[in-house]
Amino acid sequence: MKISKILMALGLLVSVSSCGDFLDEYSQDMVVPKTVSDLEEVLIGETYMKSTETSYGMSSSTCGFFNMLDDDINTVGINSSERLGSYSAYTYVVNGMFGYFAWQQDVRYNLQHDSYSSDDGTWNDLYHRINLANIILDEIEGVPHTSEKDQSDYTRVKGEVYFLRAQFYFILANLYGKPYTPATCETDLCLPLKLTPYVEYDKDAATQFPRATVKQVYDQVVSDLLMAGTLLTESPQKTKGMLHRASWQAADLLLNRVYLYMQNWEEAEKKAKNVMDNGQFRLLSLASHSSGTPVLTASNPEIIFSQGGNRLTPNSRASLVASVFGNPSEYCVTRQLYNMYSDDDVRKNSYFNVNSQSDSINLQKYQREVKLNDVSDALAMRKSEAYLNYAEACAMQSGKESQACSALNQLRLQRVEGYVEQNYTGEELAREIANERRKELCFEGQRWFDLRRYAVREKYPIKTDVLHVFNEYTDNGVFVRAHLYKLTADEKAWTFGIPREVLSADKVPMPDNEREERDELDMDTNN
Repeated sequence: MKISKILMALGLLVSVSSCGDFLDEYSQDMVVPKTVSDLEEVLIGETYMKSTETSYGMSSSTCGFFNMLDDDINTVGINSSERLGSYSAYTYVVNGMFGYFAWQQDVRYNLQHDSYSSDDGTWNDLYHRINLANIILDEIEGVPHTSEKDQSDYTRVKGEVYFLRAQFYFILANLYGKPYTPATCETDLCLPLKLTPYVEYDKDAATQFPRATVKQVYDQVVSDLLMAGTLLTESPQKTKGMLHRASWQAADLLLNRVYLYMQNWEEAEKKAKNVMDNGQFRLLSLASHSSGTPVLTASNPEIIFSQGGNRLTPNSRASLVASVFGNPSEYCVTRQLYNMYSDDDVRKNSYFNVNSQSDSINLQKYQREVKLNDVSDALAMRKSEAYLNYAEACAMQSGKESQACSALNQLRLQRVEGYVEQNYTGEELAREIANERRKELCFEGQRWFDLRRYAVREKYPIKTDVLHVFNEYTDNGVFVRAHLYKLTADEKAWTFGIPREVLSADKVPMPDNEREERDELDMDTNN
């Protein structure tokens, strides 16, 4: 049965109205899929995010802005007397991302406010996939699964669907909800939880979908991942190294990350250890890795799971995506990040190089100029993260600092030539782990979320201010001037506002997240 026919049978009609994808139509009267295989086609073809899903520009593409927000990225300027040879990257990519890059109250607009794009691309896409997950979970109970094969497929498909729903809600929670804070999570607003396969529209309701609390959303994510881990252990993926299909290792690593965000250190430690001890994936020794060769490719033995596109590399579908090449008018890696790596750290020359034209830092962590980039810049999961998560979880517990140091040293031995193992304690240990996490996982969609949670961590909090310089050009490539923007650790802009189209769908809009208006700073005062 073709995917299009299955979708029709499911009664799915993707909404393009202002109601977004909460209200995807579902009809109980239509013909339903007859086998688990039919539903698996929908899972693979429509619920997972494809590695090819990369759009021209980034602001409206799903998760396309994740790496544009933090302290690892900036823009490249030129002398006022120079003129760009090519300025399309600025016009079509950099300026279009201004609202996100400068943490504006309304992220839709470019610098000049004469052009804007949608702010609901990620919201709508992930809720659409959540709806598909809800429907598959409902429909799968009605299809035959009495044979041994059907039962195995039934169990595995359900496990994958629970994993995807959890991952999508976790992403949304960390964009539109406050960071998980144990003292306030029961009252902090997060986002609507929709777990049913049918329309929940009430024509008499002024507000259709109330926002659940941060605790309610996280509890659901944990529940889904526990179920996913159990089911995918009972019926694991049949083929080793299925990069784009969820596994129990992926479920445990994501659950490990969720527990870390919740500051549930004991459970985070256990789940990280499960992944570390599993022999199917292993740490890559960069000492034997050729300098200048991309590290994050499909052949990397550390990669446990990946889905979705990569906006940091050009390919045949979009010659301009994020343009973190260090060319004038484009994005570059910050010198602050680059200088954190010692000269004997192999990542320094494997992740980056110096742009000869601008002397800015060029990102080369991912494979370029390929038709398909199989490793996402936002949703990839690697075994090295388990070592960092384990180290942090142990560092936050009494009597486990030696275990934290051991995990940190094990990772560094694979990254730094001639590395001599170190012993840290207390706050210094917490800082070293955070710094190592920044160096190891840069431009993988995690730094922004880490900065949010570090600021509310009860033990050894880390509060970080971020400075971005936005270099402005005219549409014909003439440099205008540099604009300086600052995000301080305690501002409200770390949480995005609910998309405008979502708010406008109700007679009485759901409560929005407050965000400050942001003006540029005086470049001379730098304050």
